[in-house]
This record gives sequence, structure tokens and C-alpha cells, in this order.
Amino acid sequence: MLELKLFGTGQVRYIDKSLAGFPNQQGCLLLCYLLLNRGRPHSRERLAALFWDECPSDVARKHLSQALWRLRQALGSIGASANDYLSINKDSVSFVGSGPYWLDIERFETTTARYQDVSGQELTPEQAADLEEAVDLYVGDLLEGVYEDWCLTERECLSLSYLNALGKLMCYHERNGGYERGLACGECILACDNTRETVHQHMMRLYWLLGERGTALAQYKRCAQILRDELGVDPMPETELLYQQIVRNHFEPANQPEPQTIPLPTPSDSDDSVQVLAKHMLQKLSHLQAAIEETATALHHIEHLINTALLDSEQL
Repeated sequence: MLELKLFGTGQVRYIDKSLAGFPNQQGCLLLCYLLLNRGRPHSRERLAALFWDECPSDVARKHLSQALWRLRQALGSIGASANDYLSINKDSVSFVGSGPYWLDIERFETTTARYQDVSGQELTPEQAADLEEAVDLYVGDLLEGVYEDWCLTERECLSLSYLNALGKLMCYHERNGGYERGLACGECILACDNTRETVHQHMMRLYWLLGERGTALAQYKRCAQILRDELGVDPMPETELLYQQIVRNHFEPANQPEPQTIPLPTPSDSDDSVQVLAKHMLQKLSHLQAAIEETATALHHIEHLINTALLDSEQL
């Protein structure tokens, strides 16, 4: 089986051999693009322009042919038949997967999409375990070290899906008494973006529920310090209120509502193009949920800057 890993630094293996030069050689980068955009053919003209945009079209097409030849040779060198995984003709190129393969991002995307409309509080133990397996695949951002535009966009989308999944698991563990596991999810989120104030709030609640009131208060101080250092702002009123409740030891924990995904009409099974569009839009809405959370902190920062500017102008 061809094993393809695109999370982290990336690796391609066939049985016991690794694909040399992955992912940084040009043929390997081309394979990565085909994997990220699997399921459809890509015209040679477009691929040549995408990867060799600085070259004249005839030269770019020549470079593409050479990269495809090297990719076929590289797959053959580890015992994999290129014809089982690549469809190459005079007009287009695509990843076909006729042979057995395992792709980490495919498993990750399939699982996170499966629970797109399931809130963390609604997850069953089996669903949570399935989602945790998917989260464990995320050993690092997509193709770390690759900075092509086509990679950066996909990297951001997968990162947001990862953070959304961790958020669901935080809510699941809080609801089911797995406070320590919920805190571990929170730390993973903060490792990616330590300015997510609502995650700090959630961790304050989880520490309080564990009976660690002092640690909950320390989490607030950690949050406040990060916001001052990174954004130059104070915590939001909601965070301050939660802090005061814990200080008074009069905190009433409650299940926090999760953002609701805007429903889309179900397309006809016969209309494949509408199905693809609907799936794409649902994924975008999922990413929007995480972006809204990030925007709340950013807006708070902007408000602070505006108020400071106004105060300075009045003093002048």
C-alpha cells in the first residue's frame, strides 16, 4: 500500500521504502498538488502555468513533462506502479488511486466533515473517539516548509478544521466529566493560537470544575498577560466576569452554546455540480465559525487602538 502523509514535514512510503526528496523536489510538489486536488483532472496548461509561471508556455510545458517523468521514476524506485496512482495523458494529469493507498488528510477531512453538523455536546462516545483519531493525525501543519500559494490556502483550511474539531472535543469532555482531556484539547488550540480568549475562558471553567480554583485564576492571569503582550488589550468583559465569579467562588458552570451552522438546501442527487458546491460552502461555513472567534479578539484590539488615538488627539 502507498502511504502518503502530508501533515507535518510529509512522507511517502511504499511497503518499507520512502520516496526520496519528498516533498521538496519539483515532481514531489506536483504530487502534493494533485493529492490536495484529487478527484478531478488538471490541464497540462494550467499545471505548467502554476508551477513555472516565470517561463514561456512552451518551456513551462517542457518542465512539466520532465517533472512528471521524474515522479514516475521515483514511484517506480520504491516499488509502486505510477499507473496505479497517476493518470497522465497529452491534455491532463490527475491522481487516480486505482491502487491501494492511505492518505492522512483524506482520513482527516472525511471524519471532520462527518461531524460537521454535530455539536460537541451532542457527540456520542463513539463519535468522539472517531474525531480524536482524526485529530491525532494532525501532527503538524500541512507540508511544513512548503510556501507555495496553493499550499498556504489548504494549510489554513485544514488548520481551522483541526481547531474546530478540538473545540468540539473540549465541549464533549466538559459535558461528560473528562475535564483533564478537555484541558489537553484547550492547550493544543492555544499552542496554535494563544490569543483565543474564549478557549482561555473554557479552560478556566474546566479547572474550576476539577476543583483547581487557583489554577483557574492563574489561567485568567495567563490570558490577560498574553492579550497585553500580543495585542495590547485587556480581557473582554465576559472573561472579567468569569474571573470575578471564580474569585468569589460563586461560579455556576453551564453548558455553553456552540455556534450553529447555517443550513443549506439539500441538492438533487442528480446534480453533481451543485453537490460539490454545497459541500464546499459547508466547509467554508465551518471555517467561518472559527474565524468569528478570532475576529472578536481582533475587534477588541481595534477598539482599544481607536480609543487610545482619540484620547491622544484630545490631549493635543
